[in-house]
Amino acid sequence: MKSKSKILLIPLIFLFLFPGCSRKFSKYNYSHYKKLNKPEKQVSLNASTVLVGRESINFLGDFEIMGRYVLFIDHKSENAIKIFDLKSRKLLKSFGRKGQGPSEFIGATDIIPDPKDSNTFWVCDLTARKLKEFNIIKILNNDFSPQRIVTFNSRISPQLIITLDNGILGIDRSGKGRIAVYNMDGKLIRRIGKLPVKLKKMEFAPQHSHGFWGELAYKDKTKEIFLATQLGSIVERYDFESGKLLATYYGSDVFFPVYDIVPAGTYYTITHNKKTRYGYIDIQYNEKIDKIFLLYSGKPFYSKSGVPWEGAFTNVIYVLDKTGKITEEIDLNRKIRNIRIAPNGSAFYGSTENEILKFEYNPQSTK
Repeated sequence: MKSKSKILLIPLIFLFLFPGCSRKFSKYNYSHYKKLNKPEKQVSLNASTVLVGRESINFLGDFEIMGRYVLFIDHKSENAIKIFDLKSRKLLKSFGRKGQGPSEFIGATDIIPDPKDSNTFWVCDLTARKLKEFNIIKILNNDFSPQRIVTFNSRISPQLIITLDNGILGIDRSGKGRIAVYNMDGKLIRRIGKLPVKLKKMEFAPQHSHGFWGELAYKDKTKEIFLATQLGSIVERYDFESGKLLATYYGSDVFFPVYDIVPAGTYYTITHNKKTRYGYIDIQYNEKIDKIFLLYSGKPFYSKSGVPWEGAFTNVIYVLDKTGKITEEIDLNRKIRNIRIAPNGSAFYGSTENEILKFEYNPQSTK
């Protein structure tokens, strides 16, 4: 009799728990849910090198590691783009004054490596809706002219990705989808994914779309897109060709974006509240070891003393393998807000408010 009771008890527990989860997820258009669990393996890493120190940075924006060079945006410098030598850590060249000229920027937001040429990068001028292509070698020889300028026919988001087959990916800002796909002429080709929130009225769709913004990573070999939500513990995995949502990873601490929609003149906007939390701050894919790296916070937008943004800096990285399992938690000794991975997977690079740091890492230890 006891064994039968135990057999009956398991389904009852399942039925009790699952409806609660279903109700929680029923407000969203996500599908193919898969729970992420904290791994047993934890690794602690200390910053081994300060690649660029605070004496060289006024207000740090996006950065990239490209071969022998460190490139970054300095928002409060006379020249927006700076190039440092990775080994000597010395400034080699800077360019990009404020303006609308070919080598000038109104508001540079991103440095995007070209997947076909290790010396070529693009700079996104978000305000001007332009993407400008430059060559490092030419710049070091004082040729600052862009090799190409792409002008978009619609609003674009920061954190664009350029694919091997000449496509441009970005977060969709319209509220009509999750990911926008452009061609190299800046024309919107299609949208991938649905707005996560189920709405009776679509008038606030753009605002809800902004509440679910995040960062993108792309696997060229399998043509898969990963979207990590900044204000929730959610990672969406899409097939680029079909646009199908393959998986919705959630956890390990489960929470969805919380925010308010408030009037802003004749329009509406989203605003953070006391329940707003940061989820996945950044996401990167490394082709060499075929792993996704997720910079995770989980902390409130507002600190206990009411200071905003503190949760945007964190020291936890989750390593996600190709099966969708977190295999490792990496704890850094410094809080960062962006991560980049060395091509061979041997190091992490992270940005603080005014420094770019290097963390030595052994990917073999994860096997």
